[in-house]
Amino acid sequence: MTMVQESTTGRVRRAPSWVPVASWGFGLVAVALGAAAIVAVQADTLSRVIGGLLVAIGLGVLGWGTASLSLNRTPTPRAAVAGMFLAIGAAVALLATAPGRASILAVALLLGLGVTVACGIVHGTRHPSPRPSLWGLVGAAAMVTIAVVPALGVCQSAALLDADGTVLPVITHDGH
Repeated sequence: MTMVQESTTGRVRRAPSWVPVASWGFGLVAVALGAAAIVAVQADTLSRVIGGLLVAIGLGVLGWGTASLSLNRTPTPRAAVAGMFLAIGAAVALLATAPGRASILAVALLLGLGVTVACGIVHGTRHPSPRPSLWGLVGAAAMVTIAVVPALGVCQSAALLDADGTVLPVITHDGH
């Protein structure tokens, strides 16, 4: 039997069904930005620390989205919104580090997804969604995929930039 937490109005705190899927897109971009900052060619200690923070928050957001769908409610809405804004701040700080190897497109998408998900969470706590919608999930998955896949690609490209602006080749070991 699943315990469902009710708000003060007696209704279940449930964000719209697209919010967990959008949070997965947010988490994937945060993890990609953090991983790129950690393994970038000219990464310094500060960018690696910020990258580690982004990876940790991104994994937490991925877990939050999973918990939100499996519990059929919005767990810890304040902590989720705070975590998203912390990740946005870390991503913007990553742009200001000396190597500056974060992708502006990925940071802008992270900002957009974070604000959208935060607004969905706040709306869901004030005006709970009646029930999950399959079409909401499918539409959100399509939109998030269209936005997130290019951002993941530019995160990798930003990690492979050299100081002179050239892209370093990825060395494969096919002939060995």
